[in-house]
Amino acid sequence: MENIFETWLEQYFDEITPREFYRYIFPAGELDGKNSFTSGKYAGIAVCISQKEKRKKKDVGSDEAKVFRYTLTDDLDLIDELGSRKDIFCLMAPLSYAGKTRSAKSARFMYAMAFDLDMIRVSDDGKTPIGLIDLWNGHIEAADRIPKPTFIVSSGTGVHLYYVFNNPIPLFDNVVKQLQKMKHELTYMLWNEGIVNIKSENDIQYEGIFQGFRIPGTITKRGNVVRVFETGSKVSLEYLNNYVDEPYQVKDFTYKSRLSKTEAKNLYPEWYEERIVKKKKGLLHPWAISRNLYDWWKAEILKKAKVGHRYYCLMMLAIYAIKCGTYDEKKNPNPVTREELEHDAFEIMKYFETLTNSEDNHFNESDVLDALDAYDNAMQTYPRNSVEYRAGFRLPENKRNGRTQEQHVKLMNYIRDEINGNKDWRNKNGAPTKEEIVRQWQAEHPKGKKIDCERDTGLSRHTVSKWWKLVFKVKNK
Repeated sequence: MENIFETWLEQYFDEITPREFYRYIFPAGELDGKNSFTSGKYAGIAVCISQKEKRKKKDVGSDEAKVFRYTLTDDLDLIDELGSRKDIFCLMAPLSYAGKTRSAKSARFMYAMAFDLDMIRVSDDGKTPIGLIDLWNGHIEAADRIPKPTFIVSSGTGVHLYYVFNNPIPLFDNVVKQLQKMKHELTYMLWNEGIVNIKSENDIQYEGIFQGFRIPGTITKRGNVVRVFETGSKVSLEYLNNYVDEPYQVKDFTYKSRLSKTEAKNLYPEWYEERIVKKKKGLLHPWAISRNLYDWWKAEILKKAKVGHRYYCLMMLAIYAIKCGTYDEKKNPNPVTREELEHDAFEIMKYFETLTNSEDNHFNESDVLDALDAYDNAMQTYPRNSVEYRAGFRLPENKRNGRTQEQHVKLMNYIRDEINGNKDWRNKNGAPTKEEIVRQWQAEHPKGKKIDCERDTGLSRHTVSKWWKLVFKVKNK
């Protein structure tokens, strides 16, 4: 089957080999050598699933898929090895890690920021990648609204955009938070309605900076080979800062080549104390959640999962595995392990595949691998409303110290009235609604931006975006 994204890309850009791609991301001498443990040197980590290599289960005669982890060293031989196999799905983030654990806490340097662009708009006859053309010709070349990527990778049903840095970015905790904000904002810009076919902002697929992406040279979900095209030059964080508003810019950081251990101690004392002095590779969570949450979710998705939400149901299973993975003698004496999560995920995959209603939408090992990436990304704080939206079904109402929501609201109203001396505290004339606030601000600032509206009104970004679109439509009727 023809991949129209590849067809368009190969008309205008040069294709490069997977080894060239990773050498560009990880320059010679940057990663540690094979079987070496050089101080200050780290390695990449690839996570793969083989369709042929299975591990035996306890039940005689049965087997299950196994997740393999490989270390990418300076020779890049692993890239050739993985590319030579046509039975393996592989993901890798453009980061280096200390040790063999691909987790946020063991990540050391970021070499590129990558974005997944899916649901790209195509023509009615399916032959023209309208969204990809709009992205490049309109948003990048003409309007200069979106930064030019270093590479575009054809991943099968979509593309990945890579912005390779001139110098690696040390992943100190405060820098990670800034990078996450920047990536969130750039993702918001990329998932433009002219580029992707989405119904609302809720359909935007936000991912963290630790997200792994399909390795060029390996196979896609449909069995094709992942290809990569060179589209630009290396970038700096200063360059990317030019495309996002100030709240989403990365300012408090330093490049790897400019940072000594003494400077790190002065700039990031907490990190230095934990990682260098105490030699801690990661910190345990200060809380532990019973595995009952994990077991409950597993049962729920087996009953309620639907096509279009299967991936997110498994992604949440991985997140709940993290939440329930900390040992506590009283709260969680039997924590969920990574091995248990993998076993459950592949068992659930078999059932999810029975729900498939289209030849273009099978659920297989590659979907499981993508979903399990949420476990490595330490997404413990994923919000409840996002869980409901992604999974496609409502969660039971939260209890407030045993109270129902109705009882809780009554109690909060009583406390509010007591605080106000039981006086009529309400605005007789009625406070303006959030919609009215946005309408009024736009009327006074016809050329204003959302970020300015947020600052002036104190409304959240989500609220401004919600009514901004409605106002725009009304004004252009």
